[in-house]
Amino acid sequence: MPQFDIFSFFSQLFWVFLAFITLYLLFSFYLLPALAAILKIRKRKLAQIGASTTNDVITTSNVLTDSTNSLVTNFNTKLSNIDNSFSQKNTLNSKLSVFSLKVETSRQFNLSILSKTQLVSFFFA
Repeated sequence: MPQFDIFSFFSQLFWVFLAFITLYLLFSFYLLPALAAILKIRKRKLAQIGASTTNDVITTSNVLTDSTNSLVTNFNTKLSNIDNSFSQKNTLNSKLSVFSLKVETSRQFNLSILSKTQLVSFFFA
């Protein structure tokens, strides 16, 4: 067998040990520390992304809650304004109906016998 030839056996062992030692030193001093550093950086970045995502979710949730509350508040304010305007309109309608009744009754009376103050008190009392 040629691999056990005594003439080339020691040179093969020499090159195997030299290649092993070279690869061992390269891996242990250059490649593995670089990989470890890359993994640490990756782990930190993932932790930051996870924390920022959690903060973003909380912030987004707070923003949505605030906007929903402001929307409900604005809606309630608009409803109360509409209710106030309807109540004012109803009040005006009732005043107008009372005034129209007074005008209608005044047509039936002979206004010539009433004084000016009596007329004012009749229409605006």
